Amino acid sequence: MTRIMLLPLFAFLLTACEMAHDHVTESHQRVIPGESLSELLLPGLDRDDLLISQLQGKVVVLNVWATWCPPCRRELPSLQRLGEQLDSERFAVLGLSVDDDKHHPREYLIDRKIQLTSYIDLDMSIAGKLGAQVFPDTYLIGTDGRLLMNIVGEREWDSPQVIAALEAAYRGDYALLQGIKHQDVRD
Repeated sequence: MTRIMLLPLFAFLLTACEMAHDHVTESHQRVIPGESLSELLLPGLDRDDLLISQLQGKVVVLNVWATWCPPCRRELPSLQRLGEQLDSERFAVLGLSVDDDKHHPREYLIDRKIQLTSYIDLDMSIAGKLGAQVFPDTYLIGTDGRLLMNIVGEREWDSPQVIAALEAAYRGDYALLQGIKHQDVRD
């Protein structure tokens, strides 16, 4: 019986990394669905900084990741494929690295030929504002700049289920998003 109860916990641990305690910020308050993220400023990694409000009218997939997090690294290729499959006029797929040095994520992305629009959170202040403590942590932001939901742990982002849910979210139908939250990465 105990083994059965521990199985879901073990599966979660295989799909997420916890932030080191010395990097935990003062704010442990997670943003909640409906909260505006329009004023969130993302510092550029080899690009200009971005204010989320500049993406008004698009559904945004903001993935918070780190090079030291194996599940984060595993899901990056699927995020790149998702970005390639979605219409860039209606969607933006962004990566936000929480590494403490720009060199690590830059070289990681180059070495693996991952072309994902990327930003950097060197001091984890943005992760702190979002309430992220486990990675990867992905934030789905609606066309109005408000948080639709956040999803902790690794996902297969370019699956037909995810694409259908994001397309529906763009049209204002958020029901299918729950399926992403409960997706088993091994499917």
